[in-house]
Amino acid sequence: MFIHQNFTGGNITFERVEGDVVYIERQIRDTEGDWFYWAFCAEGCAGRTLTFLFPSTRRVGKFGAAVSHDLKNWHWSDSGSEDRFTYTFAEDEDKVYFAHDMVYLPDRFERFCAGHGLQTETFCKSFRGRDLPALRFGSGDKWILMTSRHHACESPGSYMLEGSTEVLIDHLPEGYSVLAIPYVDYDGVLDGDQGKSRLPHDHNRDYIDEPIYEVIRKIKEFSLTHDVRYVFDLHAPWHTGEEHDHVYLLHGRGRMAEPVFRFSDILKKESAGLELNYTGERDIDINSKWNGYPGGPSCRGYFCTVPSVELCLATETTYSGRPEAKVSQEALLNMGRAFGRSVVSYIESKDA
Repeated sequence: MFIHQNFTGGNITFERVEGDVVYIERQIRDTEGDWFYWAFCAEGCAGRTLTFLFPSTRRVGKFGAAVSHDLKNWHWSDSGSEDRFTYTFAEDEDKVYFAHDMVYLPDRFERFCAGHGLQTETFCKSFRGRDLPALRFGSGDKWILMTSRHHACESPGSYMLEGSTEVLIDHLPEGYSVLAIPYVDYDGVLDGDQGKSRLPHDHNRDYIDEPIYEVIRKIKEFSLTHDVRYVFDLHAPWHTGEEHDHVYLLHGRGRMAEPVFRFSDILKKESAGLELNYTGERDIDINSKWNGYPGGPSCRGYFCTVPSVELCLATETTYSGRPEAKVSQEALLNMGRAFGRSVVSYIESKDA
C-alpha cells in the first residue's frame, strides 16, 4: 500500500495502517487555524475494502470522498461521515485518487480554452516564480473581470468560471472584453495548499496599498488602466452546513446594493430547474455574519471603491450540495453557464 500526495494539488499526511483502517490527515501548511482540504492517491490496494480515518470531524462531506482515476473525472464515493469514508477497490483498481471535493486543475482550463480556439497568456509571475495564466477575449473597451481561486482549495469557483466563460465566449455583449484569472493563488492550486487564511495573509486579503502578491498588484494596475465595469469573484465557502450547502451571494451596501439585488433576480430565473441552482434564500445580507465591512482588503471590497465598476459581487458555490441538489462536475458547469447567461442578461438590460 502506498498513500501519497505526489501529484498536482496533492495534500495529505499518511500516519499509519491498522488492519483495514488507514489513518490520514490533511496538511494545514501555512494556513492559520483549521481548514479542511485534502487530496491523495492510494496505490496497491486492489481488492481491498479500506476505511480512511481522519483524527477530527469536518474532513469528509455529505457524499463521502470525491473519487477519480485520472484527476479529470470525479464522482462521489457515497460512503462516509464527517471524519471517515470507506472504499472498496476492484481487483484491477490499483491506483485511485481521493479528495475532499471535485478538484479542478489548471490543465482542464487549458483544454477548455483550446477547445474554443483560445489560448491563455502569462498575466504575471506567481509568488513562487511560476507563470500565472489568464485569458482575455473580446474587442471592446469596457471590461468584465472574472476571478476564482483567491483561496487555492476552492475548486467549485473554477467550474463556475469555466461555465460562465463558455457562455461569454459566444454571447459577449458588444463593446465588452473579458479578463478571466482562473487561479489567483496559482502556487497554492498546483502545490495543494489550503490557501484560505494563508500567513501573513491570503490573496483575498492582499488588496492593500502595497500588496505582497504580484498578481494582486497586477489586478489593481489593470483596474487603473482599463475601463472595468463588472467584477465577479467566484469562491467556495466553508466545508458543509447551513448556507454552505447552497450557492449564495454576498450582498453589498451603498451604490452596490441595488445592482446585486437586480443580478440576484436574474440568476434565480436563469438557474431555475437545474440540479444545482440559486434561490437567493441563503444569501448573506450586509451586516450579517462576516459580511459587515464596507470595504476591506478583499477583491470585492477593493472593486466596490473603483468608480468605473457598476457591479461587483462575490459568489460562494457549495463543495458538495444537498441530496436534492447534489454537486457534480456537470452540475457545477451548468450553474456556471446560468451565471454567464445572467451576466449577459444583466449587461444587455443595463445598456439597452
